[in-house]
Amino acid sequence: MEGQGVAPSSAPAAGREDESGAGAVAAAKFEDPDESRVTSDVADNGGDPGQSGNDSDVMAAPGHSAASGQDTSPQDARDDGPPQSPEPSQHQETPAIPHDETLANPPERTDAERTDPEPAAGPEPSADPEPSANSEQAAPAAAQPHVRVDARLLEAALLNLRKRIAAVPLVFEISGAAAVKTERTKLLSQIDDYLLPRVRRSAAPVLVALVGSTGAGKSTLVNSIVGAHVSATGVRRPTTNSPVLACHPDEIDWFAENNFLPTLPRVRQEGLARPGRDGLLVLAASEGMPRGIALLDTPDIDSVVQAHHEFAYQFLDASDLWLFMTSASRYADGPVWEILQHARDRKASLGVVLSRVPQQYRAELVKHFTAMLDANGIDAADRFVIPEVPLIDEMLPPDAYQPIRDWLADTAARADRRVAVLTQTMSGVLDTFKTRVPAIAAHVEAQVVLRAELRRVAETAYQGAFAEAGAALQNGSLLRGEVIARWEDGLADGDLRPRRGVKAAKKKGKRARRGPSRTAALNSSLRSALESLIVSLADRAAEHVHDTWRGDPAGTVLLAAAAAERARDVRAKQVFESVFGPGGQSGHGDPADADLAAADAITVADAAQTAVFSRSSPDLALRATRATGAWQDHLTRLVEAGELGPVSRRISVDTDALSLVVLLAMLGEDAPSAAEPDAASIYTEPRQMLTPVFGAAMLTEILAKARADLLDRIRLLLDEELVRFVEVIDAAGPCDDVAAIRLYQAEFSLEAVR
Repeated sequence: MEGQGVAPSSAPAAGREDESGAGAVAAAKFEDPDESRVTSDVADNGGDPGQSGNDSDVMAAPGHSAASGQDTSPQDARDDGPPQSPEPSQHQETPAIPHDETLANPPERTDAERTDPEPAAGPEPSADPEPSANSEQAAPAAAQPHVRVDARLLEAALLNLRKRIAAVPLVFEISGAAAVKTERTKLLSQIDDYLLPRVRRSAAPVLVALVGSTGAGKSTLVNSIVGAHVSATGVRRPTTNSPVLACHPDEIDWFAENNFLPTLPRVRQEGLARPGRDGLLVLAASEGMPRGIALLDTPDIDSVVQAHHEFAYQFLDASDLWLFMTSASRYADGPVWEILQHARDRKASLGVVLSRVPQQYRAELVKHFTAMLDANGIDAADRFVIPEVPLIDEMLPPDAYQPIRDWLADTAARADRRVAVLTQTMSGVLDTFKTRVPAIAAHVEAQVVLRAELRRVAETAYQGAFAEAGAALQNGSLLRGEVIARWEDGLADGDLRPRRGVKAAKKKGKRARRGPSRTAALNSSLRSALESLIVSLADRAAEHVHDTWRGDPAGTVLLAAAAAERARDVRAKQVFESVFGPGGQSGHGDPADADLAAADAITVADAAQTAVFSRSSPDLALRATRATGAWQDHLTRLVEAGELGPVSRRISVDTDALSLVVLLAMLGEDAPSAAEPDAASIYTEPRQMLTPVFGAAMLTEILAKARADLLDRIRLLLDEELVRFVEVIDAAGPCDDVAAIRLYQAEFSLEAVR
């Protein structure tokens, strides 16, 4: 059963200054429930001495903090300082937005400054031995000067900030990325669900979010205040699976027009209250609700349903006033203090209700709860106690809920209290932007730095591979092993030596049919050496990039995602070709009846080999073979062009053999042994053989052109390998280098218009 009775209270350090007038609110002081004092929270019948500002054009912003929901009587103003001259206007005063100051509770007045309370019209105290309604009100701080803030400029600044936050590129899973994504969602939600609607319609009803732990009796309290069953109650937990918003019928259009939580679907309640669908906002219009205020019954913060917990926080961020409710048996639970600390950090206007309090333990429970609130820095000026009492038609007795209802009605009726509530909550949200937005901007900067670092690692690795290729093409490192053996065989056979005045004759008969000549064997070994060089350099570069990237969590995520995507592409291509044939030409039978055995035979290892980034591409060897063959054709043309010179006309030599000798000379041009002109070796002899054919100048030119062309082809192959890693980075998404600067500027602009 959710039966409770209510006694409102004030913070231990703050009493209430006595005022006379209609609408008195009874409040029980937490730390001394036996002390009884009845005061009025409404002075001058709730009238506002002066109103200023257009709620769509101009907002009033104090230069210092306004009172946080405390009352300021004319006598208080005379005691604390001269009152501010009111500005006549026909519009309702809009929320005041302080710049940097924190809204704090007014200081407690001394006994000499307090006046004895006078009886005020209002609800009768409870008949319990302990009075159910006690209250003191602290004297408010002196009135602060106000400045006029253009609401249109504030709206424009918020829209600009929203645009910049939404455009933030969060593409890499660096440390804190998940938290930043969540924070971005919260910022956008607060701007869309609360700040923009409130700035555009400052005269809209004050939205009070009733939030708390399960079984605290929130739905029962809502039904009691409204005077009708608008929110489902029961013993099932959680009872409220969809939020219920109760308001006066004349003000329901404000909440039905998607001004409040525009992305949340809603429906108007018809008939009796019953559980709704999760994620659906139920609008309940009732004549029992005071005008100017709406009460939102939210799901439990400690619900076993995670969506309910998220809903509660979403509604809190879209509310003007928080009314937190917990029971005497659950007020020490962790979720209770998480939400209260969230309210403290937000500097939101807050009221606290302790419900289901046994009468015999009331003093002890209230004292302990008050001490915990103070220890955690929860500065709630309005604190209420609901004793555990029997329900009447599933509702609280009037003397239990009436003080809270009067407090809500008074907040809506009094312009000064309303402005203080809206000011405190809006300012609390905006103040958090000063740290939250720069934190996101710093994360964006880290993303840009990471992207540049990942690309730098890849580019540096392949630049190093290209530099090694350039050195290997002239330091003689490729002239080893089988190349030397085939060179010596060619010299012994005489096919590589040019002959003066005698043309090389083609081999005929049995000699021609013996198989590959020794020149062809040398050519094969040289091509194999070049191809192996290219593949090995690309493999080492890929391994270096892969290992370096995997050293960073973001790089690991990128590589894993790219490998999985490539494996899926290869698998899909192979399955397609197994059914329809290469190029999509099936050629026979119905594709639906095609045999998929070939596709099934494709192993995961086959697809994964393509996706591995620690090695070069599987087709690099084939591309290197083609590039080497094309370069040798180019080398042959260079040799043929050089043979047209006057020196080479007197010497007869086979063009293919001469090209191989040129290649040997190029590969050993800067070898250590090449510095000894008399040394007869593979490093020196090719150049000695070629100088009489082309001449020293022509030979140097041919070697330079041949090496430059081969390096260009190797660079192209390595660049194609580098593209694999660049594509991995680009696949993560665009990364705007100036997004962080735009965020800083948007936050600065928002602070400037405040």
